[in-house]
Amino acid sequence: MKSEPSFPKLPSIGELLKHPTVEQIVERVNQTTIAQRATGFLEELQSSFQGRTDRGVVPSIHQLAERLARRLLGPDESGAPVINATGAVLGDRWPAPPLAEAAVHEMLRFASEYHEDDQQLSEQVAARLVEITGAEAAWVAGNFSGAAHLVEITGEDAQVDALGYVGLIDPAEYGLSHVDTIGDRLATGANLVLIEGAGLLGGPQCGIVLGSREQVAKLREHSLADTLAADRLALVALDATLRIYQLEKQAIHQIPVLQLLSAPVANLQQRCERLAPLLEACEVVATATPMQCESIWYDTSATKISGPSWAIRLQPAEATVEDLSHRLLGATTRVVAREQQDAVWLDLRSVFPRWDQPLVAAFEG
Repeated sequence: MKSEPSFPKLPSIGELLKHPTVEQIVERVNQTTIAQRATGFLEELQSSFQGRTDRGVVPSIHQLAERLARRLLGPDESGAPVINATGAVLGDRWPAPPLAEAAVHEMLRFASEYHEDDQQLSEQVAARLVEITGAEAAWVAGNFSGAAHLVEITGEDAQVDALGYVGLIDPAEYGLSHVDTIGDRLATGANLVLIEGAGLLGGPQCGIVLGSREQVAKLREHSLADTLAADRLALVALDATLRIYQLEKQAIHQIPVLQLLSAPVANLQQRCERLAPLLEACEVVATATPMQCESIWYDTSATKISGPSWAIRLQPAEATVEDLSHRLLGATTRVVAREQQDAVWLDLRSVFPRWDQPLVAAFEG
């Protein structure tokens, strides 16, 4: 006679509620809500572990506490953002990376007040760009294509360098491939340098023109300049981003693009190893394996740049790889991953640590 499988003894709800991860949630949620959301939690866990104990998938109390914490918080009623787990920090698919908190706060402050002089704000941003980059003059358009169009019709006698995603800091400083900085390109003697504000600079979407006083003045005097110029909020966000660079040591800690690119490979490995058992405990996943990899962090139609990273390689429990990817796109918390070598890969190079719990929740939901 076949014996019933034995399952690990799980901690009680009372024990989990005392865990530090859960205690901070309990302080924010009323007792009735806690009782409703915790009902059946352990039974559901026990059911999801059936057939997995033979693979040694026994979660720690900390992992169980994280799952209960997500359960108690409930769904995000404001709508969760898409989690980018492709490994690509910049590229055609993600044209506008998250802004720095300082830029968001400054936009909110500015939008809640009356203002009269847009010209003063524009001059202030141009002056800060000149100070930081060393260019003679600067001007900001609402988008890269608008700036490129104006440069094309006014800079017929200029040496133009349209650089797209370059910034003020070289990713090689973080162990990634070298990418010329704005300073590098200005040093070549170009009259006009055109960059995307939402690239490696980490600011809002806009087109930034840097160059000689003569060429920038010609551009600003054109009849289309006022129409194509960046609006107030883009200028405010750009100015706040540039101020972060003026405090050099803060840039990689405060600008999201640089936070992702500067994340040490050892940290990505630790996060993968912590998340893999949580993902493997989900019904839709057969195996979740932390893997060191080389992934593309800069992905455009013209250029692809790869670098070292860590990812979690997922094999679906029953569905195909394509079905699992489609399911993630339809989850309450949408996840965009990459399909590779007959598996779904979650590359943490492009995943902020604050997205770790929502990432797991997308598989549990």
